[in-house]
Amino acid sequence: MECAIAERVRRAYPDLMHPRLATSLMIRTAEGRKILRSFVREYIAIAKGADLPIVIGTPTWRLDQLRSAEEHIADDLNAKAVEFERAFKTDYSNIIVAGQLGCKNDCYKPEEALSTPDAYEFHSWQTERLTGADFLYGVTLPAVGEALGIARAMAETGRPYIISFCIGKDGRILDGTTLEDAIDNIDSKTKRPPTGYGVNCCYPSFLQSSELTGNAARRMISIQANASSLSHNELDASDTLKSDPVEDWQRGMLALHQNPGLKMLGGCCGTTGEHLNALTAPE
Repeated sequence: MECAIAERVRRAYPDLMHPRLATSLMIRTAEGRKILRSFVREYIAIAKGADLPIVIGTPTWRLDQLRSAEEHIADDLNAKAVEFERAFKTDYSNIIVAGQLGCKNDCYKPEEALSTPDAYEFHSWQTERLTGADFLYGVTLPAVGEALGIARAMAETGRPYIISFCIGKDGRILDGTTLEDAIDNIDSKTKRPPTGYGVNCCYPSFLQSSELTGNAARRMISIQANASSLSHNELDASDTLKSDPVEDWQRGMLALHQNPGLKMLGGCCGTTGEHLNALTAPE
């Protein structure tokens, strides 16, 4: 999977990072599209050089109905974002486009998460507008209740989808739920369960493979990991970019590829092409 793009934009081009819509508006300008393409093509080149498929995500993490209305976005920017990413398939045919959306509120504050019914109602609007992607991808989810509502909305589209959680150093979702309980809950309460589950915005060591048992071990398929092993609170309070040695990050990621067998490996906050290169390097 790709490594960070929004965080790299935030650091290198802070004026282009919208305070409420993140990188979504960048596809509207020539400058914004050029910058996004440069990051995406960097990651595609690494995948192509290693003869591996790559997942790239749409810049739609915060492009929900409420924010779109409040920012007076009249056009279907979600669909345009999907088209923008699908155009990279002309560069490399082995690209899989993920239609991304996040939780409504702060992804580090599970107490702000929506209830399941409210999440279904809130997120259905956006899931319906991302169906041109190869799969739907709910990311940085801090609470199971909202994740279940998103899963139900995604299930109704008929598209494949993945639910990915924010976890803490203890390996639990930020609302305190274990991954095993969360997966069992969502699998049993959706008419069409997710293709699989993932974690993101965490360090590789946060996902404690030795504690993943039963259905959780079988259903976990992806991780997009931070470059730093600091907690979310520590990272959120930092004014400077934090990163552990890339070699440590690489070892942790490859260990998760071996056990429990995660197939989709990529980066989140603080990661760059150096991290993606490390994943493709010979062991």
